[in-house]
Amino acid sequence: MKKILILITAMFLFGCNEKTYTVEDFKNNKELREEYNKKCKNGELDSFSLTCRNAADATFSLMIGTPPERNPHAWD
Repeated sequence: MKKILILITAMFLFGCNEKTYTVEDFKNNKELREEYNKKCKNGELDSFSLTCRNAADATFSLMIGTPPERNPHAWD
């Protein structure tokens, strides 16, 4: 019984991960960028997640130019 419970829990946890989109994905798809910016702003997604940061960087890059440099370990 414990093995089945562990297996079901593992499947649930690994199945819930959303795809992580890159900055280029967001730059090339306006609808995707707007959808994820909205999800990140309203709290539907963790605003510190890589996908939210990539969406913000893509938006910034398209509006201003290159995004600011980030410390890759600052979010660990």
